[in-house]
Amino acid sequence: MPESEQDMIHPPQKPSRPTRLGFTLVELLVVIGIIAILISVLLPTLSKARQTANRTACLSNLRSIMQMMNIYAVENKQQIPLGTSSDSYQASYFIAQGNSTATWRWPTWGPLYKAGLMKSPKYMYCPSETRNYHMYDAGPENAWKPENPAGNLNDGLRAAYFLRPFSETYQPVLWRSTAPFTPVDNKNYPAATPFIWSPYPRLSKMKRVAIAADIFGAPVRINQRHLKGFNVAYADTSAEFVDRKTLTNDLPKSVDLYGNPAKNTVIPANAFENLALDDTTSNVQNPLMQACWEMLDKRSK
Repeated sequence: MPESEQDMIHPPQKPSRPTRLGFTLVELLVVIGIIAILISVLLPTLSKARQTANRTACLSNLRSIMQMMNIYAVENKQQIPLGTSSDSYQASYFIAQGNSTATWRWPTWGPLYKAGLMKSPKYMYCPSETRNYHMYDAGPENAWKPENPAGNLNDGLRAAYFLRPFSETYQPVLWRSTAPFTPVDNKNYPAATPFIWSPYPRLSKMKRVAIAADIFGAPVRINQRHLKGFNVAYADTSAEFVDRKTLTNDLPKSVDLYGNPAKNTVIPANAFENLALDDTTSNVQNPLMQACWEMLDKRSK
């Protein structure tokens, strides 16, 4: 066969190029750039999804707390253990306090623990919390030691939620800091003090008043959890997320402090967002805290 015909049937093979392995530097930089862009787009979405999930879990916790409160009420003639462990309305998150057998006490949330209703105590803690002393079993600051809180921060075991510090008419429930460590009553506490209450309020009279909430004692407290607001639970076991703007826009202009018209107190504009300190040791913020709870009560009606 002529050479030209042979070439037509079997054309000569061109030498193949060597197979290239790996990326060039430019291609690698392009891939890295694309991944960086995707991460920058996805991270805010993932962070928002995580915040939403935590907020939902927190709402579920508060509903569980109100179910626990209702069980306690059924077993105790509708009475429920509200209150605060000092003269500050912001000290209403303790489960146990004390550094020795002579000083151990279980105020505020404590009676619910002593009644055997905290067998799964994690629901007393918000998953968004960023401070150890309001986290579950968080090392030396808040170790889960309800029978002996000594060694925790200030020898106290803290929950992550505020408990309502007063009755439906804003009469405070104060737990004694000395023996017998029971709530104050008219017979055993000086009449001059505004903190007089006896007995426990009854859940059946509270309808839809706010009972428990994320700790909202100062802007920093909201910033360390849900940022844009806080969760609250009501006596009927419902719960909702409350925008922090309501703490500026919807507060009453004044309150009858401690449920006493003679102690009517004006609430300054922007009082909440203007708080500079997280003051949990004195009662100077009690009028503002009462105004916050009154606002929450009005939302439920």
